Amino acid sequence: MSSGWHRNDTAIERLERNSIPEPNSGCLLWIGAISRERGYGVIGWRRKYYRAHRFSWEVHLGPVPEGMLVCHKCDVPLCVNPAHLFLGTSNDNMQDKMRKGRYSCPRGENLPQAVLTNEIVRAIRSSTDTTASLSRRYGASEATIRCVRQGKTWRHVLPE
Repeated sequence: MSSGWHRNDTAIERLERNSIPEPNSGCLLWIGAISRERGYGVIGWRRKYYRAHRFSWEVHLGPVPEGMLVCHKCDVPLCVNPAHLFLGTSNDNMQDKMRKGRYSCPRGENLPQAVLTNEIVRAIRSSTDTTASLSRRYGASEATIRCVRQGKTWRHVLPE
């Protein structure tokens, strides 16, 4: 299928011109424009822009109800195969990610704003120094030091 579009294309023709079949998975991969933010296909149609998989849903299966997302069964953001798509809420999408093991919530030292490390947390927990002195030493608030010591935060860090 040739990439691009023609002025008189129907919506389905436009989708077909900008996608290619992936024979192993059954995905229909978008080869048109791709958004920078998350790597989804993007299509302009009648002076409006859509994510390509959402556009595919609407063209093949009808309108997307208010508050619903078009999610991928195949977990391939560039797939526009309507058989690989399903409707769900944001919560449904999150549950789907978790079920498939694709969701990892960064915590502790993996957070960009983290001041502490796992090693420092262990040192805080084993220290007999005052909360104020630990706060100054590690550049964290006294409230943060207290929460670490009380096990309210950084619970995933186990003693060595």
